[in-house]
Amino acid sequence: YYITNNLRMSPKNDDSTSNPLSRKLQKVLSLKLDQDPDLIVALKGLSSVVTTNNLRTRRNLRGDFERRSVNLSVELCESFSHVNQLVEKLNTEITTMSESCQEMTTELSTARKQMQGLLEKTSKIKRESASVEMKKEVITAFISRYHVTPQQAAVLKRSDQMDPEFFTVLDRVKSIHQDCKILLQTHQTTGLQIMENMAHLQEQAFQTLFKWTQNECRHLTSDIPEPSTSLKQGFFMLQDRESLLKATLSELAKVRRAVLLRMFINSLTRGGPGGTPKPIELSSHDPIRYGGDMLAWLHQTIASERDLLSSFLPTKETVLTVLCEVTEGVSRTLKIRVEQIINNTDDCITLLQICNIIQFYLSTIKPFLSEAAPLITLISELNTQCRKQFNRHYALSVSRLSDRNELPGLDLVPTMAFQEAVHLLKIILNTHDVSVVPDVSPLSSMTELLHVVIGPILTLCNMSASQLDPVDNAVYIINLVACLYNVLAMYENTDNKLELLQNKINEELETLTNLQYDHMIKTTKIPPAEMINKDRLSVVASKLDQALLNTELLWLQQCTRLSALRHRNTVWRGACEQFVKVYTTLIQSTCNEGILLKSPDQIAQLLK
Repeated sequence: YYITNNLRMSPKNDDSTSNPLSRKLQKVLSLKLDQDPDLIVALKGLSSVVTTNNLRTRRNLRGDFERRSVNLSVELCESFSHVNQLVEKLNTEITTMSESCQEMTTELSTARKQMQGLLEKTSKIKRESASVEMKKEVITAFISRYHVTPQQAAVLKRSDQMDPEFFTVLDRVKSIHQDCKILLQTHQTTGLQIMENMAHLQEQAFQTLFKWTQNECRHLTSDIPEPSTSLKQGFFMLQDRESLLKATLSELAKVRRAVLLRMFINSLTRGGPGGTPKPIELSSHDPIRYGGDMLAWLHQTIASERDLLSSFLPTKETVLTVLCEVTEGVSRTLKIRVEQIINNTDDCITLLQICNIIQFYLSTIKPFLSEAAPLITLISELNTQCRKQFNRHYALSVSRLSDRNELPGLDLVPTMAFQEAVHLLKIILNTHDVSVVPDVSPLSSMTELLHVVIGPILTLCNMSASQLDPVDNAVYIINLVACLYNVLAMYENTDNKLELLQNKINEELETLTNLQYDHMIKTTKIPPAEMINKDRLSVVASKLDQALLNTELLWLQQCTRLSALRHRNTVWRGACEQFVKVYTTLIQSTCNEGILLKSPDQIAQLLK
C-alpha cells in the first residue's frame, strides 16, 4: 500500500518504461484484484496472519512467513516420525508373519507328501462307499417292489375278518406277480422264484377270501339284509378267479332264492308285519285282484332285490345272473296259483283283464331280468295260456249265441244273438282300451285282438243268413257287417279290420246292385237288343213310361230294408247306371220310326 501510494504520488519519469521494476509495478497496478479469485483467497489468508499493518510488520513479513513455514515443517516431521515408528513396527510384524508362513508352507508340503497315500486310500474308500450305497438303494427298491413282509403275508392268512389291509396286501401281491413278467426278460431265475411265491400267496388269499365271502352270503337271510362294507370289495377281487366267483354267486343265489320264496309265501298267507298289508290269498275269490296283487308284489320285491344285489356285486352282468336265479324260486308257486286262476275262470272278459294284467307286469318286470330268465319265461307262458283260454271261451260264447238258430225277421235287422255278440265285442274293446301295456305297440295289440274276436262274429253272420234267398241274404249281411263296422269305427287302430269289413260290404252291395238291375229289367220287360222289333219296342216304351210314373215299382222291396241310407243310394245308383247303359244300347241298335221314345238322358234324370 505504501509502495503503491508512493508510486502514484511520484512524478512521472521518462525512464519508467525502461526500468524492469517499473514495468513490474505497472503490471501489478494494472491487475484487477476483484476479478482474480486466487489472489483474493491469498490476500484473505495473509490478512489472517498479519493483523497489524505497520512498518515493522511489513519489514518482518518475510521472516515471519519463513519462521511459520519452519514451524509447520517441524510439526510435520514430528507427526511423520510417529507414523514411521508404526510402519516400522508393522514391517517387523509382517516379516515375522512371512517367516511363520514360510515355516507352515514347509511343514504343509512335508505333511502333504506324508498324507498322499492316506488320501488315495480315502478316495478309494469313498468310491467303494458310493458303490455300496447305490447297491443298497437298488436292493431296497427291489425288495420294496418284489417282496412281501412276513407281517403282510400273515394278513393274507387271517380268515376271521376282512379289513382294508387285507385287500391292500392282496393288491400288492397281484401287482408283484404282474411285474415279474417284466423281470423275466432279464432275470429269469429270480423272476420265476418270485412269481411262484406270489402265486402261492395269491392262492392262499383267494381261498381265504372265498370262504369268508361264502360265509357272509349265508348270513344274508333277512328280508332286508345289511351286507358288510367289505363284501363288495371281496366280490370285486374274486373276479380274478372265475370258478370261485361262480361258486360264491351260486351260494348267494341259493340263499336269496330261499329268502324270496319265504317272503312270497308269507305275503300270500300271513301278510305284512302286524297284518298290514293283508294276506294276498284273502282276495282269491277275485281273480283279477288276486293275480294283480301277486304280480305287483313280485315287481316290487324284484326291484328291491336288484337294488340290494347292486350294492355289493361288482358288475351289472353278475347282478342280472344272480337275480335271474333268485327269482326262479317263486316260479313254481306263482305258476300253480295263476294257472288255477286261469282254469277256474269262465268269463272271457275277466280272462282278457287277467291277460292285460299279466302282459303289463311282463313288460314291467322284463327290464329287471334277461329274456331267458325262468320267471320271464314262466310269465310269458302264463300270458300265452291265458290268451288261449280267452280265445276258447270267447269262441264258446259266440258259439252259444249261434246255437240259438235265430232267423232274421222280415225287416232283416240284426238278431238278438248278433246284438249280444256285438255288445260283448264292445266290452272287450273297451277293456282293451283301458289297459296300459308299456313297450307293446297299440296297433299290433289291437290287430291281434281283432283277429281273434272278429272271425267268430262273421261266422255267426254267415250262419244266420245261410237260409235266406240271395236278395235277403245280401241285405241282411250288409246290415250286420255295417253294424259291426260302426262299432269298430269308434276305436283307434282298427283301420285294417275296417278295410276288411268295407270290402265285405262292397262285395254284397255289388251283388245287390246286380239283383236290383235284374229286377228293373224284368219290370220294364226290356229284351236283348238282337230280339227287339217294332211291336216289342212299343211294349217296352209303354212299360217304361208306367214304371217311370211310379219308380217304387222298380225297387226291390228288400233294398228298402237296408239300414244305411248311403247303401240304398249306392245300390239304386249302380242299378240305374247299368239300366241306362242297356237302354242306350237298345236305342242305338234299333230304328224307332213312328214310336216316341225318351232319350237316355231323360231316363237317367227321371230315375234320379
